[in-house]
Amino acid sequence: MTKRVIFLDRDGTINVDNGYITSKRDWALLPGVADAIRLLRDGGYAIAVVSNQSAVAKGKCTIADIHELHALMRDELVRHGATIDAIAFCPHAAEDGCSCRKPRTEMVVEIERQVGEQIDYLRSWTVGDKTSDMDFGRALGTRTVLLTSRYWTDKDLSPKPDSICESLAEAAEVIIAKEGGN
Repeated sequence: MTKRVIFLDRDGTINVDNGYITSKRDWALLPGVADAIRLLRDGGYAIAVVSNQSAVAKGKCTIADIHELHALMRDELVRHGATIDAIAFCPHAAEDGCSCRKPRTEMVVEIERQVGEQIDYLRSWTVGDKTSDMDFGRALGTRTVLLTSRYWTDKDLSPKPDSICESLAEAAEVIIAKEGGN
């Protein structure tokens, strides 16, 4: 048995991105995210967060701080009736050359462990606000949705993502319309 997964970036996709999100006071859920996650889960997808967190390598926060933020994120989503199945993050800086920083794909080893089923990458999606999220999704073989953000312009999009949306709420509607439920 295989599982379809929605791979979500964190900052700018689930929560407000004001630069480095390093403490609870920096974190705020974006509008419509809980509804979008519920819609995707109801459509038969597991929800996995995959996030580059170079603030750890840069000394702006600790791994414990990231775990605390993820606990806050899970709690906030549960309060709104939404749940996440798996979370993985890369604590390294871009210059570290690790194999887990997106667009590299080592984080999926942890996601697969947490999901507990083989992932059907061809029927899965990656959603994020940076071109590295799209490169990550393509490297996995998923379809991709790029959210509008300050991190890219049209000239950066080669190849183009499968869809471009304003928010996770819009992306969820697009995914469900294209893929349907279970």
